[in-house]
Amino acid sequence: MNNHIGNPGLDVYLWDQKVGRLWLDEKRRFVFQYDEAWISKKGAIPLSLHLPLRAETYPDDLSRPFFSNLLPEAEIKRIIAQRLQISVNNDFAMLGSIGGECAGAVSVLPSGVAPAVKPGYRELKEEELHKIIIDLPRRPLMAGVEGMRLSLAGAQNKLPVYMEDDRIFIASGNAPSTHILKPPIRDLEDTVENEAFCMMLAQKMVLPAPPVKIRRGLDQLFIIERYDRSRDKSGQIVRMHQEDFCQALGFLPDQKYESEGGPSLKHCFTLLQEKSIRPAADRMALLRWVIFNFLIGNADAHAKNLAMIFTDRGPRLAPFYDLICTQVYPDLTEKAAMRIGGENRPSWIQQKHWEKLGEAVAIKPGLIVKTWKDMSGGIIPKAQVMVNDFKKSHGSTGIIEKILAVIEKRAGEV
Repeated sequence: MNNHIGNPGLDVYLWDQKVGRLWLDEKRRFVFQYDEAWISKKGAIPLSLHLPLRAETYPDDLSRPFFSNLLPEAEIKRIIAQRLQISVNNDFAMLGSIGGECAGAVSVLPSGVAPAVKPGYRELKEEELHKIIIDLPRRPLMAGVEGMRLSLAGAQNKLPVYMEDDRIFIASGNAPSTHILKPPIRDLEDTVENEAFCMMLAQKMVLPAPPVKIRRGLDQLFIIERYDRSRDKSGQIVRMHQEDFCQALGFLPDQKYESEGGPSLKHCFTLLQEKSIRPAADRMALLRWVIFNFLIGNADAHAKNLAMIFTDRGPRLAPFYDLICTQVYPDLTEKAAMRIGGENRPSWIQQKHWEKLGEAVAIKPGLIVKTWKDMSGGIIPKAQVMVNDFKKSHGSTGIIEKILAVIEKRAGEV
């Protein structure tokens, strides 16, 4: 085992099992090493498909992508760093402060701090929830609040919570949450309705997507059920391990866009071919995700918005999340996060680009074109029905009409 006496580092857990340690070398680079006890444990799984079980240490270039991708991004990360009085680039210190409840089954805790044995939950009354939501821009993920160790990747404000019916509880220590709340994004119109509509439409189009709803109290909130949480026979919340495609492919968070050297659709389809226990089904689901994002006008469908979930039988493509129509916001780029057949300008994409995509990802071009045409034909009537249902449930909202117009234009051009 590598000697890191004098550098206590961070303990890394999957569920309540310690799997390894993360520390900084003399040049302040990440080093990760699995514990021998975890490697020899029957049924042990790796933290990441990019970090297979082995006794040797993993240097910074191999270990950093997994751990850095556990953290929030952009302005959220900057504000948390400010709150915690650490450098925005000090991912190690940030993991030690907020890594207790991450995506999947991972907890990253200071050496000697064990995961909470008895989960702690406290119910939030409407006024307190309202105060937390209002405070999120200044205190993302409740950073700095005593007992809070919450981390979720992404550039948007959100809050992991535990829910029973409509009651909302905050988890303390590293107790597992069951849902994620998202308030409206400042300066963008009706993002709560936008994401809820697109996620519900994905379900209608038979894409795997978790249940979502809009909650109206003192705040309007988008709520999504966590697909990486389930209940055991006794009713206890159980974490399911997962990682996003940047983690699984070894890309850093600032490489999530293909234009920044990040994963392409070819990378994503190849990952499923090589690592999924059901590659054919998962690759077809991924194809439907690509087409759906094109049809709804989502230019932000990057590799961190895809994940692998570790089932009892092995890795599978996780249900989809962060589906939103970006096309309705004139200030956001129209260019797609990942190219389709070499093209990222939606209005330029034609049948030949879908055929080129098929050649690149080893799916018969005819099957891709048929799926594209079938989904284009099916989405308009489903979206039209949903617009009417949405109005009845949530009142009239202009953003839904705008999304429908995007869908009708993109699907109608096929």
